[in-house]
Parts: sequence; structure tokens; C-alpha cells
Amino acid sequence: MGSAVTDSLQGIVPPLVTPLKARDQLDYQGLKRLLDHVIEGGVAGVFILGTTGEAPSLSYRLRREMIAESVRLVGGRVPVLVGVTDTAFAETVALAEYAAQCGADTAVLTTPYYFPVGQTELTRYVQNIAPMIPLPMMLYNMPGLTKVWFETETLEKLS
Repeated sequence: MGSAVTDSLQGIVPPLVTPLKARDQLDYQGLKRLLDHVIEGGVAGVFILGTTGEAPSLSYRLRREMIAESVRLVGGRVPVLVGVTDTAFAETVALAEYAAQCGADTAVLTTPYYFPVGQTELTRYVQNIAPMIPLPMMLYNMPGLTKVWFETETLEKLS
């Protein structure tokens, strides 16, 4: 699941908000200011559609727009990590494929946030989805929001 980018990533990689002008309209100027600000501040990478990006509340169109515009604006200055988790397996894969087409560096996958599952099911979930994700993949624990988490033993097995 690693790559040169994720294996060597050290430092601060903030999960960024998704700046909006209206309910389903990306604020391009706000996104540019945000990305420039954190990159100029010395971050090691940017994480979009993650913890504070409210991805599950955004339309699929807007998520794709956020990915394309973020990758374009970052312009290779730092790695771009993209949260791809969705309640639909197929949508997770489709979003990861789109992120790869746009030039993102890493797909970030958290536990399914709608179905409470055990570690055996989480292991199978990752083993089934990993071959379909065309980017290096990083697993992300958010138990406060998902109510499920990757235990250390599960992470060791999956790595």
C-alpha cells in the first residue's frame, strides 16, 4: 500500500476544508488562498476530502471538481492525498480512479462509516478494494466519525 510518496512522507499533512461559495459551488479563489497558505507555511502535503473536508456531504461532481482543481493549484509543490471513502464500494473505486487521472499522489481510505463491522470484515474490505485503487493507498482511522477503526494487528496484517 505504500509508495515513494507515502513511505517518505514526514511532517504535517493537514486535512483541509472544502471552501464553498454556495451549497454545491467550489470557491476557487478561497481554495487557491488556502492551498498557497498551507504550502507556504511548510506542510509536507495536503489532504483533501478528509476529516474537515466534509466529503460525504458533497456531491460527487463537487468532489471531482475539488480533486482536479486542488491538484492543478498545488502543481506538484507537495503531495496531494485524497479521501476516497464512500458508502458505495464502486464510488470509492471511481473516485480513486478519478484522483489518479488528475495526478493525485495517494488515495486515503478510512473504515466504512455506515456499517459497523469487525476486524475480519475490515481486512477483507481492504484486501478486496486495494487491487482496484490505482494509487498508493493510506489507511486512515477516524473512529469518532466512523465508529469503527483499524486495530494495530489489522494494520500489521494489511501492511
